[in-house]
Amino acid sequence: MHRSRDPGPWLPLGLGAALRLVQLWMPIVGVHSWRQADTAAMARHFAGNGLVFWLPQIDWAGASPGYVESEFPLSPYLTALLYRLFGVHEWLARALAVVCSLLTLWLVIRIGTRLLGAGAGWWGGFFYAVLPSSVYFGRSVQAEALLLLLAALSFERLLAWQEGRRWTDLLLCWLGFTGACLLKVFPLVWLGLPLLWLWHRQPNRQATTVGWAGPMVFGLASVVVTALWYWHAYRLGQASGLSFGFWGDDVDRANPLALLGWRYWLELLLRIAVRNLAVLGVPLLVLGLGAAPARGGTALIVGVAAVLGAGALAARSSAVHEYYQLPLMLFACPLMGLGWEQLRQRWAAPPRQWIAFGGLALLLAGSLTILSLDYWRVERQQLQQLGPLAAAIRATTAPGDRIVAVTGPDPTLLNLAQRQGWLVSPGKVSAKAIRRWRRQGAVVLAGSLDTIESFRPFDHGTERQKLVQTLCQLHENVTGSESRSATSAGDPSATKTACPWPEQSWYVMPLN
Repeated sequence: MHRSRDPGPWLPLGLGAALRLVQLWMPIVGVHSWRQADTAAMARHFAGNGLVFWLPQIDWAGASPGYVESEFPLSPYLTALLYRLFGVHEWLARALAVVCSLLTLWLVIRIGTRLLGAGAGWWGGFFYAVLPSSVYFGRSVQAEALLLLLAALSFERLLAWQEGRRWTDLLLCWLGFTGACLLKVFPLVWLGLPLLWLWHRQPNRQATTVGWAGPMVFGLASVVVTALWYWHAYRLGQASGLSFGFWGDDVDRANPLALLGWRYWLELLLRIAVRNLAVLGVPLLVLGLGAAPARGGTALIVGVAAVLGAGALAARSSAVHEYYQLPLMLFACPLMGLGWEQLRQRWAAPPRQWIAFGGLALLLAGSLTILSLDYWRVERQQLQQLGPLAAAIRATTAPGDRIVAVTGPDPTLLNLAQRQGWLVSPGKVSAKAIRRWRRQGAVVLAGSLDTIESFRPFDHGTERQKLVQTLCQLHENVTGSESRSATSAGDPSATKTACPWPEQSWYVMPLN
């Protein structure tokens, strides 16, 4: 453990808060809007349906209530409590994520300070404040911000326990670890391994009253609590038929063959280099990895390896969802802080010192560029595409109405419209299907002719042409019925209107 002058966390906290508050007002759109939409929907349903924690609900429920097999829904439940106090405003969900992320930033500084010294800890907090993935997921409506807070709390409190032997620290460590495992399961690997390393490498280990049995009791208790929730979630999913796909014959998250090829690892490392480390953070991490063992920071290296190993256990999901690499930031940022200190010591005199600080400025500029182009801009574009459609759905339907969203498996539009219903692909829209949805209670068919799944362009192919034909037939039925009604009522000027598609890019078509 290292003690030196503490410069204070206020600059990293202030900078981190400023970046995470960008577009705080933004509805649930953008990168990984699927996951965010489901989390926001759970919070909305919790707030509206009595705050029953063990019955999470989603929007893509068809005609059913939407009870779903899910991970431990602590994040949406906390959001629901805010909704009950202040109303359903999604910026509250983002604000909760920001608070969790800033607390994590503070804990990252403390972790780095305890293991590597105050300078490395402070700079580690600075990097956590500004790097793209930690900023974006530190204000997204997902469980990741709370997950990292619980994981950082567990790691930091174990370090505190090793220094002071206070049982409250060990209890907080266990609560953080168990909470993280409940939220995601994979912390059993990527957090459990560095905790185990710390436990067995602690000074004066023979003198502790806990002994070797401690990790076994610690881990077993966490596994039992986690298993109890997922047993309940499994039963709920079996009863409702709705699940996020944790297990079953149709679940393929592992894809072990991908681990044997170069493409998985190349794409993974490129994504980490850009989204997690803003490119110029890579050499700082390498310097930190080399210097950490001599400073007592091997547990951080174990954490980096454990995150990559946990991702390999779910290679298919890890290759698609970048938040599988997000826990890397807990361990990489203090190492980057150490790497920066090493660089400053080696390049202490001009002009190398100027080059080092110029590189730091470029890292910050690169991070802002990545955030602007890959995240914030995408949110604005998707809101421009889906905002008018969601507003039209809300204006056309009542809050309890069920709708058919032609967005594939993407629930973003359902959440934007704050409606439940069906998620279907364009190829599933037919006259027969429409009659079935109508019988089950659907009142409108809604979607876009420009995009599918909120991010994938809708190609001008056969599938789109058939959808337009179906929409025009529906339109003819509705307007023809209205025209006949008006004519029978004595209005000779009543005429059918022309089909507005494909000239109009979105549709909200009544089914009644």
